Amino acid sequence: MIQLSHIGEGLLAKMLEESKKVQKTVCGDYVSFKGHSSFIPELRLNKCGNYGFDGVHKIDVAVLNHETGTCYPIEAKLGFDRLGKNEFEKRFLSKCGTSHRNTRIKGSMISILERKLPSETTSKELTVSWDGREFMVSHSWALITRKAIIDRWKISGPPRLSKNCQVFEFESLVENYGSKFDFNALIGRLISIDYYTEWRCRT
Repeated sequence: MIQLSHIGEGLLAKMLEESKKVQKTVCGDYVSFKGHSSFIPELRLNKCGNYGFDGVHKIDVAVLNHETGTCYPIEAKLGFDRLGKNEFEKRFLSKCGTSHRNTRIKGSMISILERKLPSETTSKELTVSWDGREFMVSHSWALITRKAIIDRWKISGPPRLSKNCQVFEFESLVENYGSKFDFNALIGRLISIDYYTEWRCRT
């Protein structure tokens, strides 16, 4: 069965692309309301100085403002497991290190967005590239997670995220997107699959 976490990045990108209300809620002034923004799921980071990143280091949804040349990064944690305060901090907020004979940065994407980078790279900017253009990744970023997780944090206290991070509730964004019919129609478009081609069926 397809779970929300399986399509979360593409779903959020489409919600942002199609809803000005969702854009304004999550992105604020980082989005171009003249229509010069792109919402790209799973966009890889460029090298940071002399250091590369692993293939898993992708921005879940990169909001690219073509007027300012900036990228507002969005990280999505849409499951329910292992996201309590202590485990979240242990999994996602440790300082980054290096690997591959000191040529790549290792660590969670959240730690990277929080700029918990190796000392050799702290003076360097993070960038992404799209359609032949480079965009500078903003220090401000968004975390989208489920209402149940945020409710749990209200009891235990939230993870020690910096003031650069704004946390948004996925369920509220769904309400901002539109009606039940609108949301279901969007999901239908995203998971429409040509099973014959996908599975190479033969008669």
